[in-house]
Amino acid sequence: MKRIASFIILIIAIVACEDIYEAPPQALLEVNVQNSNPNATRVPKVSVYGVEQDSIWIYQEQTQNFRLPLRPHEYSSFVLLLDSIADTLTVHHETIFKYGSLESGFYNEHWINEIENTFHRIDSVVVVDSAVTKNWHENIKLYIGPIPASNIN
Repeated sequence: MKRIASFIILIIAIVACEDIYEAPPQALLEVNVQNSNPNATRVPKVSVYGVEQDSIWIYQEQTQNFRLPLRPHEYSSFVLLLDSIADTLTVHHETIFKYGSLESGFYNEHWINEIENTFHRIDSVVVVDSAVTKNWHENIKLYIGPIPASNIN
């Protein structure tokens, strides 16, 4: 009987000492890509590289929606390849350090101040919601023009 009681106490102690960890929430910039011409239906092949981040966030995906992490600094820059045509996108933002919970700790939320971009394939950028929070929703819309005839395979 003592062995059974000791065994039960040991099991309870092991279970009680288990670490409880939740990954902190992530505030990601959600981007939607639309054709400038409402009659165009082509979905672009997208690749995204982080400038000063040493990361490839998306590689050759045919998509109209994607999410990107913003740096905790004043701006985040990305190189977007839209059907192999390169554009840069720089998002100037404020970063707020938020407390999630005891289990998950702290995380960043961002407020978009301004967006700069090149105009090789991107026609315009519209900020839909400047709050980049842990509740993912569309933040910016990229309107893209047609592929130049010289780039069509």
